[in-house]
Amino acid sequence: MPGIPVHSFTLKGNGLVFVLSTPLEISDINSPGNKFSTRGIWDTGASGTVITQEVVDALKLKPTGIATVNTASESNKRTVTFDINLHFSSNLTIRIIKANLGKVIPGIGCLIGMDVICLGDFSITNHQQKTCMTFRIPSLHEIDYRKNPTLKIPFMTDEVPERNEPCNCGSGKKYKNCHGKNG
Repeated sequence: MPGIPVHSFTLKGNGLVFVLSTPLEISDINSPGNKFSTRGIWDTGASGTVITQEVVDALKLKPTGIATVNTASESNKRTVTFDINLHFSSNLTIRIIKANLGKVIPGIGCLIGMDVICLGDFSITNHQQKTCMTFRIPSLHEIDYRKNPTLKIPFMTDEVPERNEPCNCGSGKKYKNCHGKNG
């Protein structure tokens, strides 16, 4: 998408990783400079982002609403919501309206749900018994292992090439005829 900077990060394990967690900072939407450092678990089974009471207390967050949520252990649970920013590496900040208050495993302050994952490309591979999870925003192209079982994902950088330079997606086309087509 022309004009939108590409942000990405990767988590690599020394072996198989069964809980995908990444470092992040959380802030109140109205006080983005006051940040709480924690880890976030990536959960494709969660529709929305969840923060813990520890995060709420540390940032002195004020509730912005009430929501009814369903979890693996509870149905129709009413909880308060908060408007927050999630700060990842690569200068990536995602605004979350209505993050739910909930419980996550000890040492983890945030559960990252599909409200974040759907903003970009999320992929997990376990090549040679080593987990690699990567996330990129915005989405740049479809990855379909069934259509392309030997697909090699091209390396993308945050830098936008000049119009007549090769596109950084690895297509071999000039940027103006590929990802810079509408720019």
